Amino acid sequence: MIQNKDIRLSVFFPAYYDEKNIDKVVCKAVEVLEDLQLKDYEITIIEDGSPDRTGEVADKLAARFPKVRVIHHEVNKGYGATLWEGFTSARFEYVFYTDGDNQFDLEELRKFVALIPFGDMVVGYRKKKQYSPYRKFTSFVYNYVLRFYFDIDFIDIDCAFKIIKTDLFKKIKVNTKDAFIDAEIMIRASLLGYSFTELGVKHLPRVDGVSTAARPSIIFRTIGEIIDFKKEIKKELRERRSK
Repeated sequence: MIQNKDIRLSVFFPAYYDEKNIDKVVCKAVEVLEDLQLKDYEITIIEDGSPDRTGEVADKLAARFPKVRVIHHEVNKGYGATLWEGFTSARFEYVFYTDGDNQFDLEELRKFVALIPFGDMVVGYRKKKQYSPYRKFTSFVYNYVLRFYFDIDFIDIDCAFKIIKTDLFKKIKVNTKDAFIDAEIMIRASLLGYSFTELGVKHLPRVDGVSTAARPSIIFRTIGEIIDFKKEIKKELRERRSK
């Protein structure tokens, strides 16, 4: 049985418009990770070209904590590209991520680490989403469409609170640039036979910063990515059958 002393965990936080959030997130993460007494860990802040002071705050955190580093984007690359960079730059066997907006309690990471021995992924789902009625509606429709379209059964596929075996990202490539990245990764992992455990987490209201997730431009772009991905998956499955 894997124990904490055997686990090396990469942790990363995508951060955009989070100058008042990222300090709280990173400080809590350091506290929890130190207490877990892992074999080793690293924390990466991926600052996605924020026009506020997010980058400055992140640099101060890296100077304060030896295991914290910062990746700066000169221009905003978008959520999908930022997540992919976090996954593919992780140095250890497991990678955990959550957003830098302080909408999750990092104390819950303890429960996720405890479940590492029982599967390839520990996947969070928000027990009660702290969103506006509009965001709750779009999230409901999104999850329903993905279940129907791809025959998957995740409770909350785009919940930004997951631990994943890092070797997955050496086996897959993604084309997503925006919010569909979570779903694409989980669908590809399922097709490869990766096992997962789902665990409910508390979702907190966003107090500071700006969320861009539900902008109409992102929604329409995500619809296009879903359609393209469905075609790609069909093609890949036909090629597998023909071999």
